[in-house]
Amino acid sequence: MAGVPVLPNINTNNIVNITNFGAVSSTTLTNTTAIQNAINTAAAGGMTNGAKGGTVEIPPGIFLSGPLTFLSSVNLQLDSNAVLRMLPFGQYPVTWHTNGGTNVYFTASNFISGSSLTDIEISGSGAIDGQGQPWWPWANTNNAVRPIMIRLSGCNRQLIQGVTLSNSPMFHISISGKAGNTTVQGVIIRAPSSSANPPSHNTDACDVAGTNILVQNCDISVGDDNFTCGGGTSDVLITHNTYGNGHGISIGSYTSPGVSNITVTDCTIDGADNGIRIKSDNDRGGLVQNISYSNIGMTNVRFPIIIYGYYRWYGTPSSISPAIAAGTNAATVSNTTPAYRNITFSNINATSVSGYPIGIIWARTEMPATNFVFNKVNITGNRNFCLYNVSGAQFIDCNLKVSATSNTFVLYNAQLIITNGTFATNLVTLDGLTTNGYGNSLVLYSARTSLKNTNAFDDGPLTIADSTLAISNNFTLFPGTILNFTLDANTNRVMVASNLALGGTINVMTGTGFGAGTNILLTYDGALSGSLPTLGSKPAGYNYVFNTNTAGQVRLMVALPVPPAPTNFTATGTNLLIKLKWNAVSGVTNYNLKRGTANGGPYPTVYSGLTGTNYSDAAVTNGVTYFYVISAVSGGESTNSLQASAASLPSLTPTNIVLQPPGNGQMQLSWPQDHLGWRLQIQTNDPGNGLGTNWVTVPYSTNVCQTNITINPTNGTVFLRLVYP
Repeated sequence: MAGVPVLPNINTNNIVNITNFGAVSSTTLTNTTAIQNAINTAAAGGMTNGAKGGTVEIPPGIFLSGPLTFLSSVNLQLDSNAVLRMLPFGQYPVTWHTNGGTNVYFTASNFISGSSLTDIEISGSGAIDGQGQPWWPWANTNNAVRPIMIRLSGCNRQLIQGVTLSNSPMFHISISGKAGNTTVQGVIIRAPSSSANPPSHNTDACDVAGTNILVQNCDISVGDDNFTCGGGTSDVLITHNTYGNGHGISIGSYTSPGVSNITVTDCTIDGADNGIRIKSDNDRGGLVQNISYSNIGMTNVRFPIIIYGYYRWYGTPSSISPAIAAGTNAATVSNTTPAYRNITFSNINATSVSGYPIGIIWARTEMPATNFVFNKVNITGNRNFCLYNVSGAQFIDCNLKVSATSNTFVLYNAQLIITNGTFATNLVTLDGLTTNGYGNSLVLYSARTSLKNTNAFDDGPLTIADSTLAISNNFTLFPGTILNFTLDANTNRVMVASNLALGGTINVMTGTGFGAGTNILLTYDGALSGSLPTLGSKPAGYNYVFNTNTAGQVRLMVALPVPPAPTNFTATGTNLLIKLKWNAVSGVTNYNLKRGTANGGPYPTVYSGLTGTNYSDAAVTNGVTYFYVISAVSGGESTNSLQASAASLPSLTPTNIVLQPPGNGQMQLSWPQDHLGWRLQIQTNDPGNGLGTNWVTVPYSTNVCQTNITINPTNGTVFLRLVYP
């Protein structure tokens, strides 16, 4: 597992004190032989409880020494108040190289060195002092090789803990080769900064390579990289460290064949030249991927975040600009081309020294960086964040504050994604080249942004969701320009301060609350020209129309389409009702039912807002035929359905027959109109016989509500009734 290395297994019962081999505490006497003999003896220690070797103890005092060769199964233990001091320059063994009899440069062996060792440790609360000041001026002199304080190559299960390292002639800790299981913890490392008087040069604190590496709880302030790793490094955890002067937490410059799975978390950096740095060039690069930085605080740092692939060509990029980035021609891609991808930054808080960019991502023209995520990154400084040759740089809930004379971002060949959980009122300003070149892609979610130079955008695409983009000059939608709008209840708008030339393609996506309505996509303060954009992808089920009739606005009108007319519309007459039903129409909100009394219309009576697919019309007159049609409503109203007609039937409830006084030998009978269709029946019997079964329908009484019958006294008793139907 990354960051959990296997620790050394060394025999703790075999302790060898260097004074037993003649070592003497002194500021003048050399103890190289005595200390080396102690190392040799400890390494030869026997096996105890499955561990061999032993501990070399350096007691309190100052012990001068030249180069030492480390061995497997040895713990070099520096007791409290013990100082292992390198021989000073002039006494430390070096090999001088001459040119015509004149000393030109030297080479020197490293102080504590070992190769292909297993189970090694340097520990204790004592110190190692490099006396490096006289060495540092040789940093850039011909081919001089200064000694590294601790140099371990290709070792496994190695631990450096608790000690204080200071003023190394060159690197303090250098772990290289195919190393594995390296732990550096609780170590203090000190050297003057590269800008101090006198400065230290190349005094890197901790340079590592290999796999499964842990650096934790260290306190570091030096004249070069506070931490760095090179190619062939993976599975590294750097955590809970405090960094002061130095060149930052670095990767590179040699990153071939690759660096991966590095986690840096819970660290602080104060006063360093760089905070987080990845550097390389096309003759020494490789794939750097899956790097994570989180919970890091930085104060008074020149470059809080700096990642670039032009280290040897350009040097320190404090004055980098889009024009310089645009002037770098693409080189041939090879196995040493720097490539950066899948790098995340979260919970970073930093202040940048005035005069320096707050961040730089400058990948190679031939190999753009991909997938950089900045989550809750807050940086305050003077100059902008530079994104050159970057695809997928996403800033989530970030707050980048620069001076009023700078823009938040400067872009070249970059895809910038700004995402906020809620609409951010702080203005993010953007700039780029002043002449056409590589266009940049912008994706804005809940962001308030302003673009100074239109050419920094060019063809895009531009994606707007709950955001605004103000353009400070003219804006031209070229034929290839793509604008993506997410439409919802919030403002999604491009605001042009001058002239707007229409064209290109606009794609529409749905947001929360999307629906029919008017959407203002672009506004302009100058003249409008060009042709309406092509409407590309869009949500189905709506009609869309661009509208430029309102001065200063380009609108997109979204309407629900007119639905089809309902089908299978039927009308059935029942008792005092006409029942109507129809098939549902997908997506509609309601129906309008219309009725008339003439075949083919007109249909003046309307029952509107019906939400079901059936209706019983009770406002009818019995026996009258009614003619109906129905329409569907969803944004617009459909055409009418096919006509259906019916007449209601009489009431089923029995009723009384009203008798009028007879006159002229006639008796008038009547009953309610809603019983139209009932039959009047009569029977006459002898009074003594009573009611019988010999009912006879009165002629012509079925479809009327009244009739007259002749009174014949010889008929006897007359019985009358209404029968349905």
